[in-house]
Amino acid sequence: MYSSSGLLVEAAQVFYQMPRRSLVTWNVFLTGLIKWEEVKLALSVFNQMPSRIDGIEPTQVTLLTIFPAIVNIGCIKICQSAHGYAEKRGFNSSDIRITNALIDLYAKCGCIASVNRFLQELPDQRKNLVSWTSAISGFAMNGMGREALETFENMEKAGLRPNRVTFLSVLSACSHGGLVEEGLNFFVKMVKDCEFVPDIKHYGWVIDMLGRAGRLEEEEKVASEVPHKVANAVMWRTLLGACSVHNNVKIGQRVTRKVLEMERGHSGDYVLMSNILVGVGRFKDAQRLRDMVDKRIAFKLPGYSIV
Repeated sequence: MYSSSGLLVEAAQVFYQMPRRSLVTWNVFLTGLIKWEEVKLALSVFNQMPSRIDGIEPTQVTLLTIFPAIVNIGCIKICQSAHGYAEKRGFNSSDIRITNALIDLYAKCGCIASVNRFLQELPDQRKNLVSWTSAISGFAMNGMGREALETFENMEKAGLRPNRVTFLSVLSACSHGGLVEEGLNFFVKMVKDCEFVPDIKHYGWVIDMLGRAGRLEEEEKVASEVPHKVANAVMWRTLLGACSVHNNVKIGQRVTRKVLEMERGHSGDYVLMSNILVGVGRFKDAQRLRDMVDKRIAFKLPGYSIV
C-alpha cells in the first residue's frame, strides 16, 4: 500500500521491520521503487535478495520487475549480470518473456551485438511477435535501419503478422536511417494490406522522416491529412522544425499559423519562424517578429508581418 502510493520511506520501514519477507513482499516493494523512479535503490534491494536470511531468490517475475530499472541506468555491466543470473536459473531457456526482455534490455543499452546473438541463437519456433518487434525496435533506436528492415522480412518469412507496435518500430527505423521510400511503403502496407488505422505516433514518424529528407511539401500534405481527432501541435512543430533546417519560409509561415491555431502563446514557435527568416536574410522581419514576442502583444501571426 505504501509503495504503490509513493510513501517509500514508510514502505521501507515496514519492509525492513518484517521478521520474514515472502517473495511477493520483495516483488511488491521492488515494483513500488521502480514505479516512483527510485532506480538505484531498487537495484540495491534486488542485489540483497539472494543473500538475505529469508532464503528468497529472484524469480522470473522479479527479473521482469527489475529490468526497467536497469534500462533507466543504461549500465551494460548490470545488464550482463542480470542476464547471467537468468541463464544460471534457466529462465532464459524456459521463459520467452525473459528472452524478449533481455533483447529489449541489450538494445536500449546499445549492445546490438547481443541483440544479434539472441536472434541467431533463438530458434524460430520460440520467437514470438514481441521477440521480433523488440529486435526491430533495437536496431531502429541504434540507427541501423537496414538491419531493422531485414529483421522485419525474416519475421514475415517465419509466418508472423506485424502489429501496430511493429510498424511503429519499422517507421522509426526508416526515419532514423533515411529510408524514405521504404518507410512510405511500410506505411501504405500497414494501412492497406494490414488494415490498421494509424495513430498519431505512426503519422509522427512519417512526418519526421519526410522532414529529415527535406521533402517538406509531402510532409505538409501528410500532416494536413491527419484526422482532426488525432492531430496535435507537436506534429506541426516537427514540420516547423524541418522548415527551419531547410529555410523554407513559405511553408514555415503556413505551419506557424496552423500551430498557433492549436496552441497560442508558445514562444518557441515564434523563435523557429524567426530563425527561418534569418536563414534567408530577412533580418528586419525576424527582428519584428521577435519584438512582437518580447512585448507579448502578438497571439497570431498576421500575413503582412512576415511577407
